[in-house]
Amino acid sequence: MNLTHTLELFDTPKAARVDCPITAQLEGRVYYQGTYWPARIYEGVIDAASTALAPSSWVSVVGRYGLTLLIVPL
Repeated sequence: MNLTHTLELFDTPKAARVDCPITAQLEGRVYYQGTYWPARIYEGVIDAASTALAPSSWVSVVGRYGLTLLIVPL
């Protein structure tokens, strides 16, 4: 069984709603396409060190790493 995770960036980002707080140091959860997903800030697009995302805020899903969605603020 291969447990390596691969990075996949999406061609078209889509909106999601934050369910649990997310910071650069803290992975959280978002509601995306009808279900809840683990999520973390994608540092390849923004300076994530100063970013904090509160519940009910909207984000853009730009990709995934394994089962964790990669997000950036809208």
